[in-house]
Order: sequence, then C-alpha cells, then structure tokens
Amino acid sequence: MKILIKAGIAFLKDSSPVPNAYIGVNDGKIEAISKRELEEYDDAELIVGGFDRLVSPGFVTTQSFIQLYPFRYRIFSGKTNPNDLISTMTSKDAYYFSLLGAYHLLRSGITTVVVTEPFVEQAARAVKTVGLRPIVSAEIGCNWIKGDWKKNFESLYSKWISKDESGIVLKLCDEDEAEEAMAISNEYKLPILVDRNVNLERINNISPYTIALGGGSRKDLEKIRKNNLNLAFTPSLEVCKFTLGAYKPSISIDLTPKFDIRNEMGIATSRLLLTAEEAFKAVTDWGYSQLKIGGGISVGNTTDILIFEVNEPPSYPIDKEAPYESLIYSSYSLETVIINGEAVLDGGVPLNVGTKDIEEANRKVEEIGKMEKN
Repeated sequence: MKILIKAGIAFLKDSSPVPNAYIGVNDGKIEAISKRELEEYDDAELIVGGFDRLVSPGFVTTQSFIQLYPFRYRIFSGKTNPNDLISTMTSKDAYYFSLLGAYHLLRSGITTVVVTEPFVEQAARAVKTVGLRPIVSAEIGCNWIKGDWKKNFESLYSKWISKDESGIVLKLCDEDEAEEAMAISNEYKLPILVDRNVNLERINNISPYTIALGGGSRKDLEKIRKNNLNLAFTPSLEVCKFTLGAYKPSISIDLTPKFDIRNEMGIATSRLLLTAEEAFKAVTDWGYSQLKIGGGISVGNTTDILIFEVNEPPSYPIDKEAPYESLIYSSYSLETVIINGEAVLDGGVPLNVGTKDIEEANRKVEEIGKMEKN
C-alpha cells in the first residue's frame, strides 16, 4: 500500500523533530521524507495526517500483564489477590482479557509489547489479533510458570522466535537459576529481563543483553552502570531520588491503573527522572535497542507509525519549540496507527477488533466477577 503522511511535527530517527514534513511509505517501507510535497505520492492509496498532527514511531513497553488488565483497579487497591484470580481463569478467559488489554495498548500508541506469564501464548495471540507485535517471555523461577523452565523455553523459542516478526525474551526471577539463564541469553543472544528481587551484584558472567526491571529501588544500580547493562522501570510505581537518563532506560507498563505509556512518560518527566526527550527515547529508540528490534522513522526503514491529532483542546496547540513535551502531554487523540505498512487503527477506530470480540470479553469479565463473589 502506498501511503502519504503529513506531519506538523515528525519525530525522526537520529534527528531533531522536523516541523511540517511529508513522509512517503510504500509496501511498509519509508521511501521519502521531505519538507516539500511528494509529487510521486499524488496517487497514494491512503493520505493521512496534516500540519496539526504529531507523527511518531510506535511505542514499545518492556513488560506488561495484559491478562489481568480488566482487574487492574482491584488488584492495585488490594481488593483482589491476583493468584486467586488466576486460579479461576481458563486459557480462553486469558485470551479475551488480553484482547481487552491489547485493545487499550493500541489506543495509547504501543505497537510492540513484551507479554509475560500467566497464559503467555494466549496473551500473545490476543496481541496479534489486535494487530500489535508481541514478544513472549520465557520465565525462569517466576510465580506463574509451570513445569520445567528449560522445556518451556525450547517450546516457546521454536514457536515464536520468527513468527510473523514476533519475538522472545527470557525473564529471571530466581537467583539460583541465574548462571544457566545468563548462559542461554548469551548463547541465543536473547534479552533477559531480571526481576527487581534478583540482585545482579551476586551474579557472575552477566549477559550483555540483561534488562534489569526496576528503577532507583534496585540495589545493584552501580553494577548495572559499570557493566553498561539495561534498565526498565515503571515511573508511576518508582521512588527515586536521582535522574535515570544516564542508564538509557525503557519503560514497563506493568499493571498500572492507568495502563497508559503516555502517562508513564509524563510522570517520568514531571518527577525529573527523565527529560522529555529521554522519556520519548525510553519508549522508542532505547526500548527498541534493549529488545533488539528495529524501529524509527527514517528512509529505508520498515517501522510502526503513530499519528496524533492535536487540532483542539485538550491537545491544542502544537508547540514547535517544545516538540517532545507536546507529544507527551498532548497525545490524547490517536488518529492512525500503521504497523508493517498496514493501518490497524484509522480515524481512532481499531480495524481488527469487532464489537462481538469486545462483548465476549466483557461477558468473560462478568463471569469471573460472579465466581469471585461466590
């Protein structure tokens, strides 16, 4: 499909944001970026955007629990124990709950999401149904993993490593398994998420693909810094007395009540944990790098693209002198999402999820609610 995108501000790879730009996409690949009109795109099949639009690469989140999305308020407030909830869930329930979570992520601009246990494969399939790109987590010593973790890893790896550009990461929750987990990460060149309860100070031969979960609360930040390891944190859940920009972190959506990556960017900026530009990079460039995926708006790239409408309050007006702040604090109205050259959200309407899917998911939520009461 041939697509012409107009941008009031375009957030380009390895460049300062560019005002009043035209972007030409053909068969998923960006062919042209210019301040002048692209005459060769007069015959474009889809023309989107305008000079009252912000055009950004798709956002990425390093960890999520989308299976529990419908119950995030009661879990956060302590009214429901997630373990009790999971014990009543079927794999079909998990699929539909994840569908609701993925639908929410799409509407907030996330195009790539790391999916964790429980029911990781059902959750990943739901993510794909919505049109997003899942990265499954093969977990080691974590709460909801069942059976032999090595066999589970081999099974997930064979299914997901190259499945329609999906991917796989490891997740370590048990220090006793660290040596073998790090060896597998090294051998397969796979990112490995390290739970905040695992202290890297006590581990030797750490994989260079390590992503430590948690911010200022971690006890091993000095080792992370010295070894040039990666960090992923959830700004709304973190208490930190210093900035984190030097670590080039990514952002984890976890199971926060708002479940909105833009809210996490805003909190990171307002609490001075990151500058506005660093917060943007945390959900784009730095996140892509940590997960070893390509991304960014540049000629020759096949990338995910977000188009935000900012032509009326509360998003109005665009401040071209503060582009990153404009994106973080004015990205209320997501108009279009393009993934692999195909629109998966247009005019604010998801194209791959129907009313029947949402109705069935809501019915499943009600069933779980009745079981909890009984």
